Amino acid sequence: MIKPKDRFLTALNCETPDRVPLYEHLFSPKLQEEIIGYKTELYDGKAIVELASKLGIDGVPIPIGGFCGIEDFHTEGDEYTDEWGVIYIKKGWPVMIQTKNPIKSRKDWERYSMPDPKAAHRTTKIKDAVSANKNDIAIIADFLGPVTMMYWYFMDIQTFSFVLFEDPSLVIEICNTFVEWLIESAKEVIKVGGIDAFIIADDWGASKSLLISPKHLRKYFIKPFGDIVRGIKEMGYPVIMHNDGNLWEVLDELVDTGINGYNPVEKAATMDLEIIKKRYNGRLCPIGNVDNKKIMVFGTLKEVEAETLECLKIGAPGGGYIISTDHSFHDDIPEENVWAYINTAKKYGKYPLKFN
Repeated sequence: MIKPKDRFLTALNCETPDRVPLYEHLFSPKLQEEIIGYKTELYDGKAIVELASKLGIDGVPIPIGGFCGIEDFHTEGDEYTDEWGVIYIKKGWPVMIQTKNPIKSRKDWERYSMPDPKAAHRTTKIKDAVSANKNDIAIIADFLGPVTMMYWYFMDIQTFSFVLFEDPSLVIEICNTFVEWLIESAKEVIKVGGIDAFIIADDWGASKSLLISPKHLRKYFIKPFGDIVRGIKEMGYPVIMHNDGNLWEVLDELVDTGINGYNPVEKAATMDLEIIKKRYNGRLCPIGNVDNKKIMVFGTLKEVEAETLECLKIGAPGGGYIISTDHSFHDDIPEENVWAYINTAKKYGKYPLKFN
């Protein structure tokens, strides 16, 4: 019997497993309650693994403690201040709405103290997930990347935009400091054991274009992102990037950082699975491309099956493909469509492939 984590890692290494693995980036509380009978107030490692196991998912990400916007502790009131100094309103799931960021100027940065990378709570969700992992699914430690940290957490988007032109060296300093912090935190995660890969979630793209010009991404962010990838791979673990949106203008540079996998290959943002599979064949495992904006939400069972089968026909030949929706199982997706997608992927994703 092939273990789910072995199936997942085989495909991630651009090889051919027994069948195409399934991955999902986030699970909604609604689906969690429907499948395992309860939902948790906080994002919970044990519940994520139990849900994934019930669904037959082969790999899941588990956010490390201090993943910005995900409350780690039960706190009083409608606001929450995290260890990064970001203030949130407790609305939305799983990421809350930030209302105040800690850095407005270089003076703020000079006074700023980074969170302790070795804080005891840092690995709590990971430990809970590993302890609950009875079915040997792939556990993927989930960090945010430098772009998202810069314009969502250290600064707000307006401040970041001004600093990028008025004091670009500050952007470089913050990125370098964050890279060092992430690598130290990753070492703590690895000490827990039971981790199979890392995923860096970093939002570079909107549906039609990049959020930041390709010039500025290349100048300030691709290097620190690559430093993270190299640092983790030197510790012996593959790296996936989660980056929805339209990335065509910098996709070559992203692949050149050495990532093993790219998720979610967002169809609504024109990310073409066929082009990506051909262009980076043997170098990159695409993860995703099943439309979760329209088909998974509004489609009939037959339409969901057809969408899943289309992605398999494009991505699965030759191995090196992991199927997933092009972001997450969110609240608007009916449970019956989730099962139609999963069952179709398992039925037709077996190697050798037979689509008739």
